[in-house]
Formats: sequence, structure tokens, C-alpha cells
Amino acid sequence: MSRFLDEDDFGDDYFDNDDTDPTPPPTRRRGSWWKNLLAIVISLAVLVGGGYFVYSKVKDVYQGFTSVSDYPGPGEQDVLVTIPDGATLTDMADVLVQADVVASKKAFVKAAGSIAGSSGIQPGTYQLKTKMQAADAVTALMDRANMVNTQVTIPEGLRDSVLTERLSEQTGIPVADFEAVLADPSQLKLPDWANGKPEGFLFPETYVYDTEPTAAEILAEMTSHFGTVADQIAFVNKANSIGVSPYDALIVASIIEKETRDPAYGPDIAQVLYNRLGQGMKLQLDSTVIYAVNSPGTITTTDDERANPSPYNTYMHEGLPPGPISNPGKNALESAVNPTHGSYLYFVAVNPDTGETKFASDYEGHSANEAQFHAWCQANADQCG
Repeated sequence: MSRFLDEDDFGDDYFDNDDTDPTPPPTRRRGSWWKNLLAIVISLAVLVGGGYFVYSKVKDVYQGFTSVSDYPGPGEQDVLVTIPDGATLTDMADVLVQADVVASKKAFVKAAGSIAGSSGIQPGTYQLKTKMQAADAVTALMDRANMVNTQVTIPEGLRDSVLTERLSEQTGIPVADFEAVLADPSQLKLPDWANGKPEGFLFPETYVYDTEPTAAEILAEMTSHFGTVADQIAFVNKANSIGVSPYDALIVASIIEKETRDPAYGPDIAQVLYNRLGQGMKLQLDSTVIYAVNSPGTITTTDDERANPSPYNTYMHEGLPPGPISNPGKNALESAVNPTHGSYLYFVAVNPDTGETKFASDYEGHSANEAQFHAWCQANADQCG
């Protein structure tokens, strides 16, 4: 029969063995595990802190390479900046940095890349400010209202020497620059029948330039515009149709421009000139004498001036002067090739203030008209000379 064993079956020696190690086991000191944990935490902190320090330093260096210098804006002093024709965004940035409009090329190019339509910036001179924020500079260049235009206005009837002075006054370009171009008109767009003579072909008009033009560019545009207007009114064909060369018709137009301030009288003055030429009569025009002696400011001439041997003096020489005496406008050009038809041989402006002009077919009628002019001159002696 089986049974379970108990303590009595083993005896006392079993539980009280004197052979065990007499050295007691080591006793753990209370709190030592906290020190170990603290050491671990400190080690991790050093690692993490050092890593953050390194990270922050690397980040600073990276940003130093990749950051873009830019002004805070809105800008300080006014400055004119010219964007040349064909300039890329990088080219524009170079110009703007040099003018201290933007702080860096990168800032401008980056801003332009983020603004729609910046590729449409036009060449020209712009009114900007120094130390602008790059994005503001891009926006300003996209606004044509900030573009500074060069504008010149030339009235009808100026001779070349006076015209170049006006151009110089309005553009700041030296008169000598314009004179040099006129002396070598190969740069101008003159028609073949001009025979290389620019006077008369510098069309009076207001011209506007987005950039600062050169003397050659201004004069070339004037002669080009003459060609456009001449084509519009069929100047050459109409001159040929009335039996006059285009150049002679231009000379007639230049005289008409100087002889009247009212374009309504132009076709009748053309009739007088062509009738006198057809009959071999001298034109006897004070306007051509004034051109010959370069005597501005008066509308009449003296006996000595009318005796001047210049080929432009139509009191001394038959026929037309050798060239135009002014640069005529469209109305005078049209009058020269669209003369009225009749028997007029004389004309006189009886009231230069209003431009009223009277015509006559004979000398008797002309004398009566001249009497009215002389009466006006007595009342305006300072203008008659």
C-alpha cells in the first residue's frame, strides 16, 4: 500500500546540513538601482542634447547657404532703372542689385518665379525705389504705370537747325549728335527720291519711347513716319498725276507750312505757286528769304535781305528753292498735291493773328489786299520788322 512521504521519513540531517558555505550571500543596498537609472538618463540626455546641438549647428550652416537675402521694404529713395531689351530675369536682377533696388539676385529671381505674369516684364525705364522687397520690385516692373517714357513733341514748320535744338532740349541729347546723323543720313529711312537730303522729311509729331532713344533712333522714326503718312495720302502718285516730282511737291508743302497757319488756305496757296511757276513768274516769297538769311521772329523782310544771293531767295531766283524750307505736316503735304484750280497768282495774309488770307488773280486785286496787310503791320510793328 502506498503512502505520502513526510518530514519524519528524511530525518533531521536532511534539513540541517553543516556542509553549506559559511559566507553569507551579498546583501543589496537600498537605492542603488535609482543611481543606475539616473546614470542611464544622464547618458541619454548627453546623447540627445549633443545631437540637438549638432543638428542646430548643421541647420544654421545649411540655412546660411540656402537663405535668400531680401530687403523688408517698402523702399527708400526714388531711382530710375532701365531694363534693356531682351533681358532675362537674371539680367534684370543684375541691374536691380546694382541700383540697390533689391538685396540679391536670388531674391528677385525667386520672387519672379512665384508671381504669375512676371515673364511679361517689358524693357524700358522704370521709376522704382532703393531697398525694395523683391516681390514688390517684381510687381512694380509688371505695372506699366511705373514706366518712364521719353516724349518729344515737334510742331509743324521747323527747319532742321531749330528742330534739332528742340529735340536736344526735350531729350538731353547733344545737338551735335543730331547734326552728325543729319550730315550722314544713311542711318535714316529716307525715300529714294529724297536724294539723301533729310530736310523736309522729319515729320512733326509727338513721339513716345519706352527706353532712352539715341539721336539716330529719333530721327529715323521721324523719317519713317513721314513715309507712312506719305503713303496714306498717296503723296508720290498724286504729285506725279499733277505733273510735279515728289521732291518739288515736298518743297511746295514746306512753303505752304510757313505761309499760313490755317490749313484751309493750303490748296489755294498751292494753286498760286503752281500758276506762277507755270507762267515763269518769280515766287517772291518772304518765307524763303527768311530761310535764306536765317532771320527768325518776323514775317516780313528788308530790302537788303531780299537782295541776298542765296539760291533760296525767290525774289532773286526763278523757280522753287533747291530744297524744303521747313518740315511740313500732313495738311501741308495734302495741299501740295491737291491744289485748287483757278487763276490765282497772288496771296497775302491780311491778318497774321487770325491767319486770314486773301487771293487775287491780278496785281490790282493784290494791291488792295496788301493794303489791309500794311494796316495790320502798322498796328503790330513789332511783328513786321
